[in-house]
Amino acid sequence: MKIDSKPLRYAHAEGHTDVCYTEDGKHIITCGHDGDVRIWLDIEDDDPNSHCVGESALSVCFKDGRLYVATDNHAVQAYTFPAFDKDGIITRFTAPVTQIMSKPKIEALGCSSENMEAKICSLEGGAPLFVMSEHKGPVLSIAICPNMKHACTASGDGFMRVWDIDTQKVVKELSCVPKINTFYSAKVLCRMDFEPQEGKSLAYPNNREIIILDCESWNQRVAFTHSTIKCAISQCLYSPSGQYLAGSTVAGQIAVWEVESGACIDIIEHPTSHNVSSMTWNPKDNGVLVYCDVAGQMGMLLNCYGKDSNKITDENTDVEMVERDDENDLDNLIENYESDDDNAISLERIKNQTLKTVDQDDSRPVSRATVVPQSTAAQPAFQPSSTPVHLEHRYMCWNDIGIVRCHTAENGESTIDVEFHDSNLHHGIHLNNYLNHTMASLSANVLVLACETPRYRIFVCSKLVCISLAGSSREWSVCMTDTEEVVCVGAGGVVACCTNARLLRLYTPLGTQRQVICLSGPPVTLACYNTTVAAVYHRTDPGVTDQHLAMDIIALNGRQVRSKTVPLPLSSGSKLSWLGMSDAGSPCAHDSAGVLRLYDVTSALWIPICDTSHHSKGVSDSWFIVSVSEPTQKVRAILCRGASFPLTVPKPIIAELPIQIPLCELDTEKAQYEEQLVRWAHMTSDVDIKTARETALKLFALACRSEIEQRALELMELLRDDRLLPLAAKYASRLGRIHLAEKLTSLAETWESDASKVNDTQMTHFTELDTQETYDVTEQHEDLNASLIIPQKTTKKKEAETVLKPVPIKSSPGGARNPFKKHQDNKPSQSPLSLTERTLVEVHQPQTDDTENNDSLKPADGETFVEWFSRNKSILEKQNPELTPAELTRHCVRTFKSSQNKVVENGQKRKLGEDDETPATSAPKQSKLSAFAFSKKT
Repeated sequence: MKIDSKPLRYAHAEGHTDVCYTEDGKHIITCGHDGDVRIWLDIEDDDPNSHCVGESALSVCFKDGRLYVATDNHAVQAYTFPAFDKDGIITRFTAPVTQIMSKPKIEALGCSSENMEAKICSLEGGAPLFVMSEHKGPVLSIAICPNMKHACTASGDGFMRVWDIDTQKVVKELSCVPKINTFYSAKVLCRMDFEPQEGKSLAYPNNREIIILDCESWNQRVAFTHSTIKCAISQCLYSPSGQYLAGSTVAGQIAVWEVESGACIDIIEHPTSHNVSSMTWNPKDNGVLVYCDVAGQMGMLLNCYGKDSNKITDENTDVEMVERDDENDLDNLIENYESDDDNAISLERIKNQTLKTVDQDDSRPVSRATVVPQSTAAQPAFQPSSTPVHLEHRYMCWNDIGIVRCHTAENGESTIDVEFHDSNLHHGIHLNNYLNHTMASLSANVLVLACETPRYRIFVCSKLVCISLAGSSREWSVCMTDTEEVVCVGAGGVVACCTNARLLRLYTPLGTQRQVICLSGPPVTLACYNTTVAAVYHRTDPGVTDQHLAMDIIALNGRQVRSKTVPLPLSSGSKLSWLGMSDAGSPCAHDSAGVLRLYDVTSALWIPICDTSHHSKGVSDSWFIVSVSEPTQKVRAILCRGASFPLTVPKPIIAELPIQIPLCELDTEKAQYEEQLVRWAHMTSDVDIKTARETALKLFALACRSEIEQRALELMELLRDDRLLPLAAKYASRLGRIHLAEKLTSLAETWESDASKVNDTQMTHFTELDTQETYDVTEQHEDLNASLIIPQKTTKKKEAETVLKPVPIKSSPGGARNPFKKHQDNKPSQSPLSLTERTLVEVHQPQTDDTENNDSLKPADGETFVEWFSRNKSILEKQNPELTPAELTRHCVRTFKSSQNKVVENGQKRKLGEDDETPATSAPKQSKLSAFAFSKKT
């Protein structure tokens, strides 16, 4: 059967045009001189998807679900498929890229350029695996054998060179290329190809024939040619199975040979005799060949194997569908068996004719096609606070200690620079990145570097290198096993690394192996703070839109190792983008939706503390998190405009975002005060106790002025602050809310009676994880009457304060009275919204006037000191908690004598007590005899 040729159609503007197939053979992808990349369903597709990548595009390649395009900025740009989003730059050249190639068995990209260089690059970018730079002319084409042993390049200096990838030397050099000075003037591209299955042979064009070389001896095996070929062959290409070989000439002729027999199946003439610039086989191996010419036209050849391409496709699909077809045929025979006999009475037949319905027989199972929703791809492991690996200049780590940068030159050399924010901690470090480290973490004690196993070198293992910032042994390293690769690292009081074997390995900063821990799923990332490590992994397979992640918090304290596993919440459809520890040791997580969450260890809850998307001006803007500070209530981050990571040049500016819990109606004054109290309760902030009480009193005042007394009372019950209660009661009395003031005065006694009934286990929810280095265990056993919202943990020193109890309201025989009413003070009541620190101090001072509180301390007639001391001992101890028992006794003796001498009766002389604070100069001037006069009672 002869080769069938379909009519040419317009693909791109006139100029060099490249074409490739997707790996499933369903789409054709072309790029051309107009700078567009088009995705075709078939050659007859009238509306292909078109994407502009620049002013021109010389080459395109599809590999592992990604597109690689040679753009006009001399770079190999990666794109996602079919979304066609930028996915990083693989490599750069100083001149246009002439070809990008890869094959199914090759886990790398071969790239050639006009700058007389060719590279073998990793699919993820970074430093090239092999740079071929001994050319003396523009490199026109490149080929790589399937086993990654040899590579072949054709240069404009007239030579084709075969390279040994392991030794990086030339093993064969042939003169078969016409000499040219630039790629755009080349007619013969000399596109060679290795046999795709085992790579035992190399096919290259030489004038009007294609020569096959043995890859072991490099001797010529056979040459393919035909009498109808009139001009030089420009390129040759093996079929996916390696059984057929296609070649194209500069005049547009395309010939196909069978490799084993050497027979020429057919030769197709180009309708316009334009030079064929590129061609590709369909990966389905169905004998379909697509080509493009220098005029920007695309054509397709069918039946290139001498067989019908449709029959080849049907043979491949019949093998897969045999079981399904047999099952369907059997069901059809059983279902139609009764209808073959016209004389038989069929119940199913009557139902179909009368009711127009078909009832299925329950005795026979019915196969139903159920649509199973496809789950999202699992998030790969990443290093927090780092930029993509494929960048030439990237951040390996940026945290509150310093910055680690990696710079990769065009020749593949890589260096690492470490910059510390505090120069007193350590001076800057400059390292040569010989091992091609891709991961780094920095702490005040150690710099951790790690690399994965290079794919093209089997004898090199994944290695962990640590540089101690203090100590005699400045550097140590450890190699992983042959089956393990480091995927993420962390540095703190310990050195941690996660491997693809789902192991968490812990080391001391000086290299002692501390622990090996199994993770319950594939690792994602980790973070360290002192001797606490937080490791995130996939707890289950991802769902339709969400990632299912969990976090192990592991605390080391001497020989003890304690851990707790918590689920990690994410926004719907988002991924984890950053993981870190705050400066107080709380784990923090940031997702791709912009939500930053903090894990409160005391309550074992995740709390959203910042939505970075609200601080972005554009939809495509994102924030690169650096650190979280709880004392200052700030998030340090970098704004990335139109990107997901910052650039190294110019150095970005760090912005401080405020921490804010997303309560409802934050534009109101009430919600703002509530947000402050809730935030201070869950975070270690530098807020003053007096400031927190003032904020709580302002919230209490808003409830009172809104005539919601129950809410005001509820707020005081929630705060449970004895020192705030008297001020709230006084303010309620000033507003004339007597009932509220009475309820507030009885709260202190209620708290004291209910304290013994509270279960102590409620206050120790997470004591199994607390350690001396990261968490203060003593804070878990605070007073049960302590405030539930006002941050008690912000006090650095425990003050010996006298507990003030509100005055109980007593009924008087003369009728109801207001105990808070001031008869001498006629000043207007002060609004609590303008309360200052002075007002809070005045309320907290103990009262010294003679009120009903001191009635019990007054000695009775004829009462001795022992009797008086026994009766009032508990009151005196509460008033003077700072005194020892001996000092309390001496103080009580003076108080007892002073109380007896203050009352002048039966003409006795009044004596000034030692504790009388009234100075003598303040008394009015009087005669000496007036002191002995009787005082008339009225």
